Amino acid sequence: MKRLLVVCALLAAGPAFAQMPPGMGANMPDARQMSGTPLPTGEVPAGTVIVRVVRGSMANPLAGETVELIAGPAGTRIAKTNELGRAEFPGLAVGSRVRAVATVSGERLESQEFELPAAGGIRVALVALDPEMEKRADEDRRMAQMPPQPGMVVLGEQSRFVIEMGDEGLHVFNIMGVMNTARTPVETEPLVFELPRNAERASMLEGSSPQGQLRDGRVTVIGPFAPGTTLVQFAYGLPLKSANLTVEQKLPAALSALTVMTQRVGDLHITSPQFANHRDMATGGETYILGQGPALRAGDTIVLNLTGLPHAPAWPTHLAVAVAAVILLVGAWGSMQVGRSGATAFAARRKKLEGRRDRLFAELTALETGYRERTIPSDVYTPRRRELVAALERVYAELDEEAAA
Repeated sequence: MKRLLVVCALLAAGPAFAQMPPGMGANMPDARQMSGTPLPTGEVPAGTVIVRVVRGSMANPLAGETVELIAGPAGTRIAKTNELGRAEFPGLAVGSRVRAVATVSGERLESQEFELPAAGGIRVALVALDPEMEKRADEDRRMAQMPPQPGMVVLGEQSRFVIEMGDEGLHVFNIMGVMNTARTPVETEPLVFELPRNAERASMLEGSSPQGQLRDGRVTVIGPFAPGTTLVQFAYGLPLKSANLTVEQKLPAALSALTVMTQRVGDLHITSPQFANHRDMATGGETYILGQGPALRAGDTIVLNLTGLPHAPAWPTHLAVAVAAVILLVGAWGSMQVGRSGATAFAARRKKLEGRRDRLFAELTALETGYRERTIPSDVYTPRRRELVAALERVYAELDEEAAA
């Protein structure tokens, strides 16, 4: 379970969570933000790179463009794009480092340098400037400064629910992308997420918009909402009293698509009447359960049924409590005080680790978003990302050690 939040941070911090220019559509990330970013894919054979050259958006492929694949000492290979704007480079050496370059209307387009993986190939897009799109973007920026108008928002497709097993019970992370598809800011009624009555340790996560506030068992998100996506992240815990648990969440706004993710632990299964498909996926040597479903209306209640949850039977706990009570009654008062002090220190340390985990998770999300938006250069992004992932691994290792102790 150590890597679950790291994996989900990378998923949640994709380009769709960036503040998209309005007018591009609810689910269309800015192609310029993705330009030059290598994407591993199992649909392409190992040792193969496919470069797609487009103007402005993926809907405008450029045919007949010359693409160079520069491989250092191994030399440079050249290919022309086909009618779909694709240039294919097969038969490359696995492990070699390459980068793709093209020049369109005098504009030099260059990808990040990347290493060819042993399994699967690489896709990369090179996106040329579209002057007309730039004019529209200027107009969109002007309209985004206009006074808010009455309107509506939805929870975008990149919204997701992440479930993690912990020593204190079940952790439920809500990553909500509140999306305004209009070109101007909109004012709506506050969005209110009611937390389950038995929710524990609820908190807003760092990186969440200040428009979301946690109070009295609910998260309230107030407007006005700027064009694009407003990220709201919160989490809470649920106690485990049996192997079965139902998690419910009423939606204050329409949800574009349902996505639920959790790591498979033991005999854990998750079902929902709202799932259209449900599958396991392997990442980093771990298996995750991914459930997906269609759009849901405002006011609908998401129902997640979990079975096979690891939990301790009640009777050993009751017996242990009874034995402990007897020992405390006959023990010395000083020993009891030492025990209390140790337990307090243990709880304080664990709370500190959990706080650091949340801060690192939020910083990683912000880093990925900034890199996609080109506000963070690669020479800052690469080492910092490595540090954050390593720090998250260390925090989870320490949490595991605390639990074992």
